[in-house]
Amino acid sequence: MVSQIRHSITHRLHQGEEWIFRNPKIVLSLVLAVTLLFGIALPKLRVFTDFSDLLPQNHGYIKVYNRLKENFGGANMLVMSIEVEQGTIFNDDTLKLIHEATQGIDNLPGVNHNLVTSLTHRTARKVFLDDQGGFASESYYDPLKPTRTVAELEQLKKDVIANPTIYGLLVSPDMKAALIKAQLNEGDIDYPATFAALQEVRKALAKPGHQIYVTGNPVLTGWVYTYLNQIVEIMAYTLALLATLLIVYFRRFYGIALPLLGIALSSIWGLGFMAAMGINLEPLSLPIPFLIAARATSHGVQLVVRYYEELAIVHDGKKAARNALDALFRPGSLAIIVDAVGIAVLVLGAAPFNHKLGLAAGFWGFSVIFTVHFMVPLALTVLPAPKEHANGNEGVRNFLAKAMALTGGTDGGARSILILTLIGAIGGAYLVGKVQLGESEPGSPLLHRDHDYNISTKAINTRFPGSEELHVVARTDDKGGIKRPEVMAAIERFQAHMLSDPQLGGTKALPGVVRVVNKLTHNDDPRWMQLPDAADEIGGLMFAYMASSPIPGALKEFITPDENEADMVFYYKDHQADTINRIVALAEEGIKQIEKEVPGLHVELGGGIIGVTAAGNQALHTDHMIIIPAVMILAFVIVMVYYSSLHAGWLMILPMLFSTLMTYAYMGALNIGINVNTVPVIAVGVGVGIDYAVYFMDRIREEFAALRDIKQAVINAVATTGYAVSFTAVTLIAGVVMWIFMSDLRFQSDAAVLLSFMLIVNAIAAVLIVPSWCVVFKPQFVTAIHYDEDGVLEND
Repeated sequence: MVSQIRHSITHRLHQGEEWIFRNPKIVLSLVLAVTLLFGIALPKLRVFTDFSDLLPQNHGYIKVYNRLKENFGGANMLVMSIEVEQGTIFNDDTLKLIHEATQGIDNLPGVNHNLVTSLTHRTARKVFLDDQGGFASESYYDPLKPTRTVAELEQLKKDVIANPTIYGLLVSPDMKAALIKAQLNEGDIDYPATFAALQEVRKALAKPGHQIYVTGNPVLTGWVYTYLNQIVEIMAYTLALLATLLIVYFRRFYGIALPLLGIALSSIWGLGFMAAMGINLEPLSLPIPFLIAARATSHGVQLVVRYYEELAIVHDGKKAARNALDALFRPGSLAIIVDAVGIAVLVLGAAPFNHKLGLAAGFWGFSVIFTVHFMVPLALTVLPAPKEHANGNEGVRNFLAKAMALTGGTDGGARSILILTLIGAIGGAYLVGKVQLGESEPGSPLLHRDHDYNISTKAINTRFPGSEELHVVARTDDKGGIKRPEVMAAIERFQAHMLSDPQLGGTKALPGVVRVVNKLTHNDDPRWMQLPDAADEIGGLMFAYMASSPIPGALKEFITPDENEADMVFYYKDHQADTINRIVALAEEGIKQIEKEVPGLHVELGGGIIGVTAAGNQALHTDHMIIIPAVMILAFVIVMVYYSSLHAGWLMILPMLFSTLMTYAYMGALNIGINVNTVPVIAVGVGVGIDYAVYFMDRIREEFAALRDIKQAVINAVATTGYAVSFTAVTLIAGVVMWIFMSDLRFQSDAAVLLSFMLIVNAIAAVLIVPSWCVVFKPQFVTAIHYDEDGVLEND
């Protein structure tokens, strides 16, 4: 029954193929018409980074983050440091520079003006008792007063040291640097405009004797955007390299022009689809579209290679084109479908970025069936046949045949290859355990270690408690609940619990403000720097602090207007995976204890770059455990159904398993972390391996059907398809190799190295493992086959 259904399907496909070849101009016209429609949509394509797309929106931390980022600040924080080379910042020139920097940051596009802080900002105020015993406040810095006496500067220093929300957090403990912090409104952030304006501010502030450093996610993203012109340049060089390879390989017009045309058509379909669907092109994911375009080239190469092989035999252009598609329709369409499904699996990821990339790249990969798989042989049918029919590159093919005859084409050689593969897999498994989920080093791995951004990050973290913030929210069930003494005490106990981590640079929360104000109300007596026993007293001190400031919302950074949510900020020097894992474990331990001690109090993680990165890492672990196995399982199922053989499914994913294991081993050896950017690269690279394996397996079946000798079938397959596969591997690597040498974005360079490694290992695994397995185990789906009445290979 199953064989009858299968035969019926293949027969109908054959009839469809007959119609396509009877009407090549109609089919090519349809492909061209769809290309024009997608081409019309191309101007709508936008290249930008949407920060929220990178976050797992359903994660608990991100829900907290989204709820509170407007009040307490999000992860898009910009941090500038003004550092003096000699002396301290307490001199007129440096204070003026800090003020100018604050004004410049406050005027940047997209800045939330309520969340700008610095020593000279209007919200940084000294609170004191006036002559009548009432609360008053004044700014630490008056821009209208150009000079100060030595005594005034010394008093300013003492005032700063006395304020725990300023000293150590906005002014470095050694007094040699001051910070200016600002949050960006997380709507439609124009990162290029903001970064360009920031660079202008930085340029205007340049002054002898001072160093200016800038860090933060908006700065990192802005730097990425500055390389867009370089990306365009890399694209041009990549196309030139692909064209050169095609010229060297084919030395014939069709072999050069048609694969390049396939790149153009598939790229228009893929990018046009993204534009039509409103999907933005993420700058950091650009190596993936390049790889998909190179895949289109590889399928085109397979078809043209087979066309020239057939032409040398039949000496008829139309017949050769038809024979090429007949031979490669099944393996080619299978490889393209598995490729597309493997990429589309990314939609299972938690972040919207994964959904968009999976949908767009999946469609792009699938479109290759029309833009290459049908287009190339149909174009060869319509175009004039070449006058030269001789098949070139025979010397290389003979060499491959001899090499295979001496290795995998023998029983001993095939067994040796499989044993060596097993040994390599065992060795690789040792290094896999060293791969980390999340960042594996301080700063940003997107940029090189000596980049201005990483230098700035290191400089700021050296002087200050840390530029990486974790926001933890204390929430009560009732309005005004934060003012309860037991809640205030619990917040301080949680802060003390977190301070048990020696890597924590500092912390800031409402109880510290209440203590300082309480001390002021008692003649600045340090013995009164304590929390009152009654909620009314705490509320009165909070009111006094707000009333002392002419600026509305003096406590906005600490507490919500309903006084039922308060923010605790913790400062760290990096967001490496180890750091975040330690922080989250410590925080969760403290939360359980605090919530048990104080009924009605809820402590929630989620804010700041540490919070969102922790959420991303946790979601990434889940994504990683779903996406990569899903690619393998779907590849297995599709191949198994396609060939009606469990053995076929296993044989196809065997090279994928080996190459994936080697890839993780490589990442472990080179300390490359798994993050939201690398998972798509791995998923795409995993699917590449099946291209080689499918073409190999189908050619072995085809040769065996003619020769009935598995060893000779393997030797012939390596001599023919093996040569084409080796070139397609080179073509795929050429699609990303320019990023290694030309990209100043370290991530793109590292991703290109990773992809190149995967492509090489995939090709080697397919060339060696698939033939060797066939020689040793002689699977029935390879050896028990026949041609049906349509000339299609079927299982017996």
